[in-house]
Amino acid sequence: MAEIGNYLEGDVAEDVRHQLEHHLSHCQTCTVLVDSSRKTLKIVTDTGSFDLPEATFKPIAERIMARIRSGEIK
Repeated sequence: MAEIGNYLEGDVAEDVRHQLEHHLSHCQTCTVLVDSSRKTLKIVTDTGSFDLPEATFKPIAERIMARIRSGEIK
């Protein structure tokens, strides 16, 4: 999921970006996740309402990426 966070920030290696975009072109679940994350980040950034600590975000992101890598999420 760190890759998705970096992807949303435009700070990801080209090969990772291609892999994510390929996956997103076939996976509605992840597409919704990325779109929702993008919208949430925009709202939070625009309002400055809170910062999400890495200790909170990182474990969730790692679980999602592990599921994507394992093929559990397609």
